[in-house]
Amino acid sequence: MGISGLLTALKSIQVTRHLSEFSGQTLAIDAYVWLHKGVFTCPTELATGKNTHKYVDYAMHRVRLLQYHNIQPYIVFDGGPLPAKKNTESSRKRRREEHLSRGNTLALQGKHREARECYVKSMDVTPQMASFFRTQALRAENIPYVVAPYEADAQLAYLERMGIVNGVITEDSDLLVFGCQNVLLKLDVVASTVISISRKDFGTVTARRSDPNSISLVGWSDVQFRAMAILSGCDYLGSIPGVGLKTACFLLRKWKSVEQVVRVILLEGKKSVPPGYLERFRLAEKCFLHQRVYCPLEEKLVYLRPIDGDWDEDAEAYVGRWVHSYLLSSVAKEISATSI
Repeated sequence: MGISGLLTALKSIQVTRHLSEFSGQTLAIDAYVWLHKGVFTCPTELATGKNTHKYVDYAMHRVRLLQYHNIQPYIVFDGGPLPAKKNTESSRKRRREEHLSRGNTLALQGKHREARECYVKSMDVTPQMASFFRTQALRAENIPYVVAPYEADAQLAYLERMGIVNGVITEDSDLLVFGCQNVLLKLDVVASTVISISRKDFGTVTARRSDPNSISLVGWSDVQFRAMAILSGCDYLGSIPGVGLKTACFLLRKWKSVEQVVRVILLEGKKSVPPGYLERFRLAEKCFLHQRVYCPLEEKLVYLRPIDGDWDEDAEAYVGRWVHSYLLSSVAKEISATSI
Protein backbone atom coordinates (compact mmCIF):
# COMPACT_ATOMS: atom_id res chain seq x y z
CA MET A 1 0.00 0.00 0.00
CA GLY A 2 1.63 3.20 -1.16
CA ILE A 3 5.13 3.81 -2.49
CA SER A 4 7.69 1.88 -0.49
CA GLY A 5 10.16 4.18 1.26
CA LEU A 6 8.51 7.44 0.17
CA LEU A 7 7.34 8.60 3.58
CA THR A 8 10.76 7.85 5.07
CA ALA A 9 12.41 9.83 2.27
CA LEU A 10 10.14 12.80 3.06
CA LYS A 11 10.91 12.75 6.79
CA SER A 12 12.58 16.17 6.67
CA ILE A 13 9.34 17.94 5.69
CA GLN A 14 7.01 16.08 8.05
CA VAL A 15 5.57 18.44 10.65
CA THR A 16 3.57 17.51 13.75
CA ARG A 17 0.49 19.72 13.92
CA HIS A 18 -2.31 19.97 16.47
CA LEU A 19 -5.83 19.44 15.18
CA SER A 20 -6.82 22.88 16.47
CA GLU A 21 -4.70 24.33 13.65
CA PHE A 22 -7.29 22.99 11.19
CA SER A 23 -10.29 24.56 12.93
CA GLY A 24 -12.90 25.73 10.44
CA GLN A 25 -11.57 23.48 7.66
CA THR A 26 -13.04 20.46 5.90
CA LEU A 27 -10.80 17.39 5.84
CA ALA A 28 -11.44 14.34 3.68
CA ILE A 29 -10.79 10.96 5.26
CA ASP A 30 -10.02 7.63 3.62
CA ALA A 31 -12.76 5.59 5.31
CA TYR A 32 -11.07 2.24 4.79
CA VAL A 33 -7.94 3.39 6.65
CA TRP A 34 -9.99 3.83 9.82
CA LEU A 35 -12.14 0.76 9.20
CA HIS A 36 -9.10 -1.46 8.58
CA LYS A 37 -7.58 -0.29 11.86
CA GLY A 38 -10.96 -0.70 13.53
CA VAL A 39 -11.25 -4.36 12.59
CA PHE A 40 -7.99 -5.00 14.45
CA THR A 41 -9.92 -4.33 17.65
CA CYS A 42 -12.17 -7.33 17.00
CA PRO A 43 -10.47 -9.80 14.60
CA THR A 44 -11.58 -12.99 16.34
CA GLU A 45 -15.23 -11.89 16.48
CA LEU A 46 -15.25 -11.00 12.78
CA ALA A 47 -13.33 -14.09 11.66
CA THR A 48 -15.67 -16.41 13.57
CA GLY A 49 -18.88 -14.69 12.48
CA LYS A 50 -19.80 -13.10 15.81
CA ASN A 51 -21.83 -9.89 15.78
CA THR A 52 -19.68 -6.84 16.54
CA HIS A 53 -19.53 -3.21 15.52
CA LYS A 54 -16.36 -2.26 17.35
CA TYR A 55 -14.83 -1.17 14.04
CA VAL A 56 -17.56 1.47 13.70
CA ASP A 57 -16.94 2.69 17.25
CA TYR A 58 -13.25 3.04 16.38
CA ALA A 59 -13.97 5.16 13.31
CA MET A 60 -16.66 7.29 14.93
CA HIS A 61 -14.38 8.13 17.86
CA ARG A 62 -12.07 9.78 15.32
CA VAL A 63 -14.95 11.51 13.55
CA ARG A 64 -16.04 13.06 16.83
CA LEU A 65 -12.48 14.08 17.67
CA LEU A 66 -12.34 16.11 14.47
CA GLN A 67 -15.72 17.66 15.21
CA TYR A 68 -14.55 18.59 18.70
CA HIS A 69 -11.79 20.66 17.09
CA ASN A 70 -14.31 22.36 14.75
CA ILE A 71 -13.21 20.31 11.73
CA GLN A 72 -15.80 19.10 9.22
CA PRO A 73 -15.07 15.44 8.32
CA TYR A 74 -15.84 14.31 4.77
CA ILE A 75 -15.60 10.52 4.55
CA VAL A 76 -14.61 8.82 1.28
CA PHE A 77 -15.18 5.13 0.54
CA ASP A 78 -13.71 2.83 -2.08
CA GLY A 79 -16.14 1.79 -4.78
CA GLY A 80 -15.82 -0.93 -7.40
CA PRO A 81 -12.60 -2.83 -8.19
CA LEU A 82 -10.21 -1.02 -10.49
CA PRO A 83 -8.92 -3.13 -13.43
CA ALA A 84 -5.43 -1.68 -12.94
CA LYS A 85 -5.16 -3.34 -9.50
CA LYS A 86 -6.55 -6.75 -10.42
CA ASN A 87 -3.29 -8.61 -9.78
CA THR A 88 -2.53 -6.70 -6.57
CA GLU A 89 -5.99 -7.34 -5.11
CA SER A 90 -5.93 -11.03 -6.11
CA SER A 91 -2.66 -11.65 -4.30
CA ARG A 92 -3.89 -9.80 -1.20
CA LYS A 93 -7.08 -11.84 -1.15
CA ARG A 94 -5.16 -15.09 -1.45
CA ARG A 95 -2.93 -14.19 1.50
CA ARG A 96 -5.95 -13.26 3.63
CA GLU A 97 -7.62 -16.59 2.88
CA GLU A 98 -4.46 -18.46 3.82
CA HIS A 99 -4.23 -16.65 7.17
CA LEU A 100 -7.92 -17.29 7.91
CA SER A 101 -7.54 -21.01 7.25
CA ARG A 102 -4.45 -21.16 9.43
CA GLY A 103 -6.23 -19.23 12.20
CA ASN A 104 -9.18 -21.63 12.19
CA THR A 105 -6.82 -24.59 12.46
CA LEU A 106 -4.98 -23.03 15.41
CA ALA A 107 -8.28 -22.18 17.15
CA LEU A 108 -9.40 -25.81 16.91
CA GLN A 109 -6.11 -26.78 18.53
CA GLY A 110 -6.79 -24.40 21.40
CA LYS A 111 -3.97 -22.07 20.40
CA HIS A 112 -6.06 -18.93 20.65
CA ARG A 113 -3.25 -16.39 20.86
CA GLU A 114 -1.63 -17.72 17.70
CA ALA A 115 -5.06 -17.96 16.06
CA ARG A 116 -5.75 -14.30 16.78
CA GLU A 117 -2.48 -13.30 15.13
CA CYS A 118 -3.58 -15.12 11.99
CA TYR A 119 -7.07 -13.62 12.15
CA VAL A 120 -5.54 -10.13 12.29
CA LYS A 121 -3.65 -10.85 9.06
CA SER A 122 -6.81 -12.24 7.43
CA MET A 123 -8.91 -9.16 8.08
CA ASP A 124 -10.53 -7.19 5.31
CA VAL A 125 -13.30 -4.60 5.30
CA THR A 126 -16.30 -6.04 3.53
CA PRO A 127 -18.86 -3.98 1.56
CA GLN A 128 -21.41 -4.89 4.24
CA MET A 129 -19.21 -3.44 6.98
CA ALA A 130 -18.65 -0.24 5.02
CA SER A 131 -22.38 0.04 4.32
CA PHE A 132 -23.20 -0.38 8.01
CA PHE A 133 -20.75 2.41 8.87
CA ARG A 134 -22.42 4.70 6.34
CA THR A 135 -26.06 3.98 7.06
CA GLN A 136 -26.01 3.40 10.81
CA ALA A 137 -23.37 5.90 11.88
CA LEU A 138 -22.52 8.58 9.33
CA ARG A 139 -26.02 9.08 7.98
CA ALA A 140 -27.50 8.98 11.47
CA GLU A 141 -25.20 11.81 12.56
CA ASN A 142 -25.42 13.75 9.30
CA ILE A 143 -21.72 13.32 8.42
CA PRO A 144 -21.05 13.97 4.70
CA TYR A 145 -19.55 11.10 2.71
CA VAL A 146 -19.19 9.80 -0.81
CA VAL A 147 -18.62 6.38 -2.36
CA ALA A 148 -16.04 6.66 -5.13
CA PRO A 149 -16.79 4.87 -8.40
CA TYR A 150 -13.45 3.11 -8.03
CA GLU A 151 -10.59 3.99 -5.64
CA ALA A 152 -10.88 6.35 -2.71
CA ASP A 153 -7.37 7.73 -3.40
CA ALA A 154 -8.36 9.34 -6.69
CA GLN A 155 -11.63 10.60 -5.18
CA LEU A 156 -9.78 12.18 -2.26
CA ALA A 157 -7.37 13.88 -4.63
CA TYR A 158 -10.26 15.22 -6.71
CA LEU A 159 -12.08 16.67 -3.70
CA GLU A 160 -8.95 18.56 -2.67
CA ARG A 161 -8.16 19.60 -6.24
CA MET A 162 -11.64 21.12 -6.62
CA GLY A 163 -11.41 22.95 -3.29
CA ILE A 164 -14.20 20.92 -1.71
CA VAL A 165 -11.85 19.91 1.10
CA ASN A 166 -8.71 21.54 2.51
CA GLY A 167 -6.65 18.42 3.05
CA VAL A 168 -6.69 14.62 3.26
CA ILE A 169 -6.29 12.28 6.24
CA THR A 170 -4.85 8.92 5.18
CA GLU A 171 -1.99 6.50 5.81
CA ASP A 172 -1.21 6.05 2.12
CA SER A 173 1.72 7.80 0.43
CA ASP A 174 -0.05 7.27 -2.93
CA LEU A 175 -2.04 10.44 -2.24
CA LEU A 176 1.13 12.45 -2.86
CA VAL A 177 1.57 10.76 -6.24
CA PHE A 178 -2.05 11.57 -7.08
CA GLY A 179 -1.11 15.22 -6.53
CA CYS A 180 -2.59 16.05 -3.13
CA GLN A 181 -1.21 19.25 -1.64
CA ASN A 182 -1.86 18.66 2.07
CA VAL A 183 -1.61 15.09 3.32
CA LEU A 184 -2.16 14.30 6.99
CA LEU A 185 -0.91 11.04 8.50
CA LYS A 186 -0.72 9.20 11.82
CA LEU A 187 -3.67 10.75 13.65
CA ASP A 188 -2.91 10.56 17.37
CA VAL A 189 -6.21 10.58 19.25
CA VAL A 190 -4.53 11.08 22.63
CA ALA A 191 -2.42 14.08 21.68
CA SER A 192 -4.89 15.31 19.00
CA THR A 193 -2.08 15.65 16.46
CA VAL A 194 -1.30 14.61 12.90
CA ILE A 195 1.86 14.44 10.81
CA SER A 196 1.51 16.96 7.99
CA ILE A 197 3.23 16.80 4.61
CA SER A 198 2.81 19.83 2.36
CA ARG A 199 3.56 19.49 -1.31
CA LYS A 200 4.95 23.04 -1.44
CA ASP A 201 7.89 21.79 0.67
CA PHE A 202 9.02 19.13 -1.83
CA GLY A 203 11.71 21.43 -3.22
CA THR A 204 13.49 21.48 0.14
CA VAL A 205 13.99 17.70 0.24
CA THR A 206 17.68 16.97 -0.34
CA ALA A 207 19.86 13.87 -0.33
CA ARG A 208 22.12 13.48 2.72
CA ARG A 209 25.27 11.42 2.96
CA SER A 210 24.34 10.42 6.49
CA ASP A 211 21.07 8.88 5.27
CA PRO A 212 21.44 6.12 2.64
CA ASN A 213 17.69 6.21 1.95
CA SER A 214 17.46 9.94 1.27
CA ILE A 215 16.57 11.41 -2.11
CA SER A 216 16.59 14.89 -3.63
CA LEU A 217 13.48 16.55 -5.03
CA VAL A 218 15.17 19.90 -5.64
CA GLY A 219 14.02 21.33 -8.95
CA TRP A 220 11.72 18.42 -9.73
CA SER A 221 8.34 18.82 -11.38
CA ASP A 222 5.20 16.84 -10.58
CA VAL A 223 5.84 14.82 -13.74
CA GLN A 224 9.31 13.78 -12.54
CA PHE A 225 8.09 13.01 -9.02
CA ARG A 226 5.28 10.83 -10.35
CA ALA A 227 7.64 9.02 -12.75
CA MET A 228 10.06 8.27 -9.89
CA ALA A 229 7.27 6.86 -7.73
CA ILE A 230 5.89 4.61 -10.47
CA LEU A 231 9.36 3.44 -11.53
CA SER A 232 10.10 2.44 -7.93
CA GLY A 233 7.00 0.20 -7.88
CA CYS A 234 3.36 0.97 -7.12
CA ASP A 235 0.00 -0.80 -6.90
CA TYR A 236 -0.53 -0.36 -10.64
CA LEU A 237 2.90 -1.57 -11.73
CA GLY A 238 5.56 -3.65 -10.03
CA SER A 239 9.10 -2.29 -10.08
CA ILE A 240 11.93 -3.52 -12.22
CA PRO A 241 13.77 -5.95 -9.88
CA GLY A 242 16.50 -4.04 -8.09
CA VAL A 243 14.97 -0.61 -8.72
CA GLY A 244 13.63 0.98 -5.53
CA LEU A 245 12.88 4.60 -4.74
CA LYS A 246 16.47 5.82 -4.36
CA THR A 247 17.64 4.01 -7.51
CA ALA A 248 14.65 5.33 -9.46
CA CYS A 249 15.47 8.86 -8.32
CA PHE A 250 19.15 8.51 -9.27
CA LEU A 251 18.42 7.00 -12.70
CA LEU A 252 15.84 9.63 -13.62
CA ARG A 253 18.15 12.47 -12.58
CA LYS A 254 20.91 11.01 -14.71
CA TRP A 255 18.95 9.91 -17.78
CA LYS A 256 16.01 12.36 -17.62
CA SER A 257 13.22 10.12 -18.96
CA VAL A 258 11.73 6.73 -18.15
CA GLU A 259 12.28 5.61 -21.74
CA GLN A 260 15.98 6.37 -21.50
CA VAL A 261 16.25 4.74 -18.07
CA VAL A 262 14.72 1.52 -19.40
CA ARG A 263 16.95 1.64 -22.49
CA VAL A 264 20.08 1.97 -20.33
CA ILE A 265 19.00 -0.87 -18.02
CA LEU A 266 18.44 -3.12 -21.03
CA LEU A 267 21.83 -2.23 -22.51
CA GLU A 268 23.65 -2.89 -19.22
CA GLY A 269 21.92 -6.26 -18.92
CA LYS A 270 22.25 -6.41 -15.11
CA LYS A 271 18.53 -6.11 -14.39
CA SER A 272 15.58 -7.83 -16.02
CA VAL A 273 12.93 -5.53 -17.47
CA PRO A 274 9.52 -7.24 -17.71
CA PRO A 275 8.08 -7.46 -21.25
CA GLY A 276 5.85 -4.53 -22.17
CA TYR A 277 7.09 -2.51 -19.21
CA LEU A 278 6.97 0.90 -20.88
CA GLU A 279 3.42 0.37 -22.14
CA ARG A 280 2.27 -0.63 -18.66
CA PHE A 281 4.17 2.29 -17.16
CA ARG A 282 2.13 4.70 -19.28
CA LEU A 283 -1.09 3.01 -18.23
CA ALA A 284 -0.09 3.30 -14.56
CA GLU A 285 0.67 6.97 -15.13
CA LYS A 286 -2.80 7.45 -16.59
CA CYS A 287 -4.30 5.90 -13.44
CA PHE A 288 -2.65 8.54 -11.29
CA LEU A 289 -3.70 11.31 -13.66
CA HIS A 290 -7.11 10.42 -15.08
CA GLN A 291 -8.83 7.81 -12.94
CA ARG A 292 -12.60 8.16 -12.89
CA VAL A 293 -14.11 9.94 -9.89
CA TYR A 294 -17.48 11.31 -8.84
CA CYS A 295 -17.97 15.07 -8.94
CA PRO A 296 -20.39 16.08 -6.15
CA LEU A 297 -20.67 19.57 -7.66
CA GLU A 298 -21.89 18.40 -11.08
CA GLU A 299 -23.32 15.09 -9.77
CA LYS A 300 -21.70 13.00 -12.46
CA LEU A 301 -18.61 10.91 -13.16
CA VAL A 302 -15.56 12.75 -14.47
CA TYR A 303 -11.85 12.10 -14.91
CA LEU A 304 -9.57 13.17 -12.06
CA ARG A 305 -7.95 15.49 -14.61
CA PRO A 306 -9.08 16.23 -18.15
CA ILE A 307 -7.59 13.99 -20.84
CA ASP A 308 -4.64 15.81 -22.40
CA GLY A 309 -3.07 13.32 -24.79
CA ASP A 310 -3.45 9.99 -26.52
CA TRP A 311 -6.37 7.95 -25.26
CA ASP A 312 -7.50 4.52 -26.35
CA GLU A 313 -9.59 1.55 -25.24
CA ASP A 314 -6.77 0.11 -23.11
CA ALA A 315 -6.41 3.36 -21.19
CA GLU A 316 -10.17 3.67 -20.75
CA ALA A 317 -10.42 0.18 -19.29
CA TYR A 318 -7.39 0.67 -17.05
CA VAL A 319 -8.61 3.83 -15.29
CA GLY A 320 -12.16 2.53 -14.81
CA ARG A 321 -14.91 2.52 -17.40
CA TRP A 322 -17.93 4.76 -17.39
CA VAL A 323 -20.54 3.51 -14.96
CA HIS A 324 -23.96 3.06 -16.54
CA SER A 325 -26.63 5.53 -15.49
CA TYR A 326 -28.42 3.17 -13.13
CA LEU A 327 -25.17 2.41 -11.32
CA LEU A 328 -24.30 6.09 -11.24
CA SER A 329 -27.64 6.79 -9.59
CA SER A 330 -26.74 4.29 -6.89
CA VAL A 331 -23.43 6.04 -6.31
CA ALA A 332 -25.12 9.42 -6.14
CA LYS A 333 -27.61 8.17 -3.59
CA GLU A 334 -24.74 7.17 -1.34
CA ILE A 335 -23.81 10.83 -0.84
CA SER A 336 -24.98 12.32 2.40
CA ALA A 337 -27.54 15.08 2.11
CA THR A 338 -25.41 17.24 4.39
CA SER A 339 -24.07 20.22 2.46
CA ILE A 340 -20.46 21.29 2.86
